[in-house]
Amino acid sequence: MKEKISNLVSKPVRYINSELNSIHKDLSKVKTKIALIFPDAYEIGMSHLGLKILYHIINQREDAAAERAYAPWLDYEEQLRKNILPLTSLETNLPLNKFDILGFTLPYELTYTNILNILNLGNIPLMSSERDERYPLIIAGGACAFNAEPIADFIDAIVLGDGEEIINEIIDVYQAWKEKSQSKKELLHLLSKIEGIYIPSFYNIEYNHDGTVSGITALNNAPEKINRRIISDLDKAPFPDKPILPYMRIVHDRVTIEISRGCTRGCRFCQAGSIYRPVRERSPETIHRIVESSLKATGYEEISLVSLSTGDYGCLSPLLSGLMDKYIDKKVSISLPSMRLGTLHSDVIKQIRRVKKTGFTLAPEAGTARLRRVINKEMSDEEFDETMREVFREGWGSIKLYFMLGLPTETDVDIQGIIDLAERAKRISKEVSGRQKNINISISTFVQKPHTAFQWMGQITLEEIKKKQYYLKRTLEKKGISVKWHRPELSFIEAVFSKGDRRLGQVLKTAWERGCRFDGWTEAFNFDKWLMAFNACAISPEFYANRERKIDEILPWDHLYTGIYKKFLEKELKFSANEKVLADCRFGDCFYCGVCDKGKIGEDKTENKGISPKVFQPSGLKISKGVEQFVKQDKLPFKVRIKYTRTGQLRFLSHLELMTAIIRAFRRTDIPIAYSEGFAAHPKLSFGPALPVGTESESEYLDAELTHKISLDKVLSALNVQFPHGMKALDAQYILFKTGSLSAAITGFSYIVTMPPDTACNISKDIISEMLQKKGIIVKRRTATGEKEVDIRPYIKEIKILSKELEVKLHMLIQNRDGRGCKPTEVIQALLHLSEDEVRSVMIKRTGLYIFKNGEWQSPMNEVVKAVTYA
Repeated sequence: MKEKISNLVSKPVRYINSELNSIHKDLSKVKTKIALIFPDAYEIGMSHLGLKILYHIINQREDAAAERAYAPWLDYEEQLRKNILPLTSLETNLPLNKFDILGFTLPYELTYTNILNILNLGNIPLMSSERDERYPLIIAGGACAFNAEPIADFIDAIVLGDGEEIINEIIDVYQAWKEKSQSKKELLHLLSKIEGIYIPSFYNIEYNHDGTVSGITALNNAPEKINRRIISDLDKAPFPDKPILPYMRIVHDRVTIEISRGCTRGCRFCQAGSIYRPVRERSPETIHRIVESSLKATGYEEISLVSLSTGDYGCLSPLLSGLMDKYIDKKVSISLPSMRLGTLHSDVIKQIRRVKKTGFTLAPEAGTARLRRVINKEMSDEEFDETMREVFREGWGSIKLYFMLGLPTETDVDIQGIIDLAERAKRISKEVSGRQKNINISISTFVQKPHTAFQWMGQITLEEIKKKQYYLKRTLEKKGISVKWHRPELSFIEAVFSKGDRRLGQVLKTAWERGCRFDGWTEAFNFDKWLMAFNACAISPEFYANRERKIDEILPWDHLYTGIYKKFLEKELKFSANEKVLADCRFGDCFYCGVCDKGKIGEDKTENKGISPKVFQPSGLKISKGVEQFVKQDKLPFKVRIKYTRTGQLRFLSHLELMTAIIRAFRRTDIPIAYSEGFAAHPKLSFGPALPVGTESESEYLDAELTHKISLDKVLSALNVQFPHGMKALDAQYILFKTGSLSAAITGFSYIVTMPPDTACNISKDIISEMLQKKGIIVKRRTATGEKEVDIRPYIKEIKILSKELEVKLHMLIQNRDGRGCKPTEVIQALLHLSEDEVRSVMIKRTGLYIFKNGEWQSPMNEVVKAVTYA
């Protein structure tokens, strides 16, 4: 049934469960079944590193299994509800209500409606109070856990901080509880004893008449404050070195290595800087080991070295040099996330460009030096100019600059400063390279986050946001500078829930009931429905988003402790008003924030005990460099033609997704594939004509150029080891190197179409004959520019009935002419006048590809020659 649904939705590849390196355990042999759920689309969730780490840790245990689930897109949800089907896990299609634990990632506030939708689709009551021990335990963690009050009524337990150690403690407690067959309340009591676990139902929140919080009272012997969990040594922390390889292109489609965690730069707007302190670094040796294993297991062509401030990693330059030396022959490129100006040095830029210019995103954040002092992100004009010169001097064609609107104390001068910096970048690009390069400006609206110096501040109004966005857009585009921005309404709702309390739970539930889903997606977000939900609950969103809070006000998240003293944040707020800049405490004085044991001041009995994080510095460190170098071949390469199949779930891959899967399979082998030249080097593979999504094939072809000749048996065996399930290499032959385009040469396509009898009950030879006698058969075809009418009759060579017993089977031969042709679905629709959904339910298999040569059809393998010689 799931595959039938997949035929009816966009991007069915989101729901394929056979990705390379995914883990499929026998669930009957484990004590605890856990579904790790990312409440957004697959391509977003598969890019989330935290979920990958937990998946790796849990599945290392013999007594537990972790599977994945993501928020189904709107069309898939529609099919689930229409067919009365539950939402299931990806790996084994187990309904979510059959798991022991559901673990939600909380990446950003605009996913909250998706959490409710996932629970409902899983046939699980929304409210924690409505779920007893018969239902899965619902836990959550992530950045939003540090103010999860708006979703507190829906979640049983919330994890604060690093999850690598605490996840095993949760599983151990759950298994011990289950063996004793105790109540859910007893389970929550046991979990509350684990440091870093917050049980929302164990806390009573009271409010003043003006709507502010009057008190937070712990119940059932729960701690007054919940301390964040912190791991001190990243080298000892588990990290996945065989990441799951998706079929579709995801947001971060590369090997992602967390090289450090935490940041002490002290940007006053940055919540991540508060909730992930202190800085801990992975050693270069550990990073090399993870990279080597990950590339071998995936075939990825890019490595991303991520952290909150990658430019501050102590050994960045020698690490980059060592990685580039080792993998340059494999054409593996390296990318870095948004960089802080002042950390992007010339040696780093030079290393990155050795294989591929992966692009630069720099984040000045504010347009003037004054405002950057306010937010404690100091950058001089000279630093900006020099960084621009270095980037463009090394040949980059574009650069992205990231800014925020609505920062505290912002004036019109600061807005104009964004324009001035963009113009300076544009001018420098022309000075350095002789022509103007692409300057892309990205603008977001500032959302004040809990546990930061600006948590007491209010967001600027929607009217102000729109006015400033319009001015920037109009002015920058007139100057030929690209600008993108977030919808103001999205930032407004984010601000409401970012600083919200438990009363917003009823708004959230009402908005979900009215159809709110995927609120972070512009195409799905419906602001009017949100406003109706607030009105229905008699709650003002402006109270949460725009109101300035008093310093002595009890904040809804005060009992969720990051380790940073509240008094430190108060002091930082005053410093911001005076434009006082604090240096990075790693390299200077301690400012007594409270996180580590570098300096100690007393605030209360719940202050963090302090940890001594493991941080690597560059002094005295030696990086071993790879000795392999790319060797150019003196003679012409060899070309091998490969025949392969594509069946089962792989029929849902688009042509581009299929190409990517095959390219990465080649990269995982020892086949000596040749690469193109230049900074965007790629394996020299050429593919046959695209196969329509949803169509199987037992006869596909590709051509691969090799640097030297090897056994064809070795080619086939190597590919079949690495090809995903549903793909098999059947044959391989060397062909003439100067053979033209494979896709253009193939003009004949044979298909077998299988349909249920009720769909094609009237099919007969006479009906087929009548259609083929027509001079023209007009169908409507959707294109990028809209619908158009196409005559498909010239392309239909033959239609035959093969069977009409249990199911109807047709054989169809289609021939392209002058580079044009038709799809088998178009022929079926014209023949039987089926609806779009009925056509999608038809099973189609491509059985042959042919080249029309010397007056007859030939298999592409007929171009085989026994011996290949080169002049």
